[in-house]
Amino acid sequence: MITDAIIQLIYNIFMFVFGGAEPLSFNLDVSFIDAVTDFFAFIFYIIPINSLLPIITIFVSLMGFRIIISLVKTIWDLLPIL
Repeated sequence: MITDAIIQLIYNIFMFVFGGAEPLSFNLDVSFIDAVTDFFAFIFYIIPINSLLPIITIFVSLMGFRIIISLVKTIWDLLPIL
């Protein structure tokens, strides 16, 4: 619902800026999505996701923490405070 509203807002802004010109349409072949979902379903069937979920959570949390610290350090170095 929120995503639809955001996309509709962007579309309305686009239509206002370009005077009612229709946006481009792309013909994409998305038949590979079925194969990808089947592959992930097979992988999640074999791998015991319940036992690996804490490890994945810790890994993602540490990576997020490292990214935030790097951003803070970069912003701190760019500011001419000291």
